[in-house]
Amino acid sequence: MPTSAECHPLPQGFQFENYHIERLLSQGGFSLVYLARDEQGGPVVIKEYLPATLAGRPAGSLEPTVAPENQGRFNTGMRAFLEEARLLAHIHHPNVVTVLNFAKANHTAYIVMRYEQGHSLDAYVGKLRERGKPVREEFLRTVFVRLLSGLREVHRQKLLHLDLKPANIYLRQDGNPVLLDFGAARWGLGA
Repeated sequence: MPTSAECHPLPQGFQFENYHIERLLSQGGFSLVYLARDEQGGPVVIKEYLPATLAGRPAGSLEPTVAPENQGRFNTGMRAFLEEARLLAHIHHPNVVTVLNFAKANHTAYIVMRYEQGHSLDAYVGKLRERGKPVREEFLRTVFVRLLSGLREVHRQKLLHLDLKPANIYLRQDGNPVLLDFGAARWGLGA
């Protein structure tokens, strides 16, 4: 079975549809996240389905390697990844990450999202702690009222996030929050 050490990222300059990979931003248990550019040169984020416990990718390859005994679970996970992308693409809310595109390619799947400038709530709180400053109640009220509004829209699409934490809440440069990382999302509110 491949290990996460064998999950090499796509190379810089790789083209997926009209997007060009610039660099790897992060690598988690289920996906790799890249900074990329669209055909106008604007930044986007591309999330690639590549669960480290089921698949790997040798250096220089574009396609994942999946052991035959893991292929069924890999395919089921990829279908769920694409279905979540389809549902998220219907959500147009200022506090939920915007899905611009999604597709299958190279025997895996990709989600293209709007790039947001800022930092995570986790990083923001960490910086305050380093400086010995408290998190202001007014700030928390403003952020969480907006996030709950976005979360309500997610629930209307019959999705549950299941991984709400400060690292998955991003603060744009203007201070407005956006809910990210729906990798743990599941359908769960009934039809």
